[in-house]
Amino acid sequence: MNRRIIAAVAAVLLAVLGGVVLINWVGDADTRARAGEELVDVLVVGSEVAAGTSADALGGSVSVVQVPERLVAAGAVADLSGLAGQVVTAPLLPGEQVVTGRFANPADLAPAGTVAAPDGLVEVSMALDKQRAVGGALKAGDRVVVQLTDQPGTNVASLSVFRVFDSVLVTRVTAPAENADPGAGYLVTLALSPDDASVFVLGSTSQSVWLSLQEPALPLPGSGGVDTVTTTTTATLGDDK
Repeated sequence: MNRRIIAAVAAVLLAVLGGVVLINWVGDADTRARAGEELVDVLVVGSEVAAGTSADALGGSVSVVQVPERLVAAGAVADLSGLAGQVVTAPLLPGEQVVTGRFANPADLAPAGTVAAPDGLVEVSMALDKQRAVGGALKAGDRVVVQLTDQPGTNVASLSVFRVFDSVLVTRVTAPAENADPGAGYLVTLALSPDDASVFVLGSTSQSVWLSLQEPALPLPGSGGVDTVTTTTTATLGDDK
C-alpha cells in the first residue's frame, strides 16, 4: 500500500514538473521568437480623446510605444506632424494606435452645401429678401461684400452706406421652399470676426444689410469650371422690397 501511495505521489510530482518545464519552454520559445522581430515606434492613446479634437492638441494624450512590426496597425504613425490641421473623426480610446484613417480635414466634415468657417471667425445668419441676397444666386463658398446702410432721416437723400465688410465668406445658404410665400427670404450665413458680427447683427435689426457677390466659390473637382459672370445686388432708393 505504501509503495502504491509513493508511486502515485511521484507520478503527480512528475506531471507537475513536466507541466512547468513545458510552460517555461513555450515562454522561452515565444521570447526567442520576439527577440528576432523588429520593433517599430508608434503612437498609442493613453487617455480618451473626444471626436473633433485637433491633432495639434493630442500631445498629452498619446505617447510613443515600441511594438513588434507584425502588430503595427495599417496607417499607424509615430509622430503627429503629418496630421497637422486635421481633427479626430471618432473618439480614440486608451490602448489604440494612432492611425491616419481616424483623422480628417475639418472642411471635409462639413455637411453638404456648407463650408467650414475659418478659425477665429464666428457664423451669423440672417434672412434676406431676394434683392438683398444677390437675387438668390448665392451659395456656400462665395465671397461677398456686406454693405450696411443708414438713413437717419425720412429724406431718401440721407440714405448712405456707413459700413462695408469686404470679402466675407458665405458658409451656408438656405433658399425658401418652392411653395413658400413670395416674400420669404433666403437664410444666409456668413463668417465674420466677433466685432464685425456684432455690427452685422445691429444692422440686421433695421433691415439695412445688402450683399454683393465679389468672388464666386471655387468649383468642385469635375464640376466643369466657374461661371465668370459677377452678379451684384441692386435696389431702388426708397423701396426696400
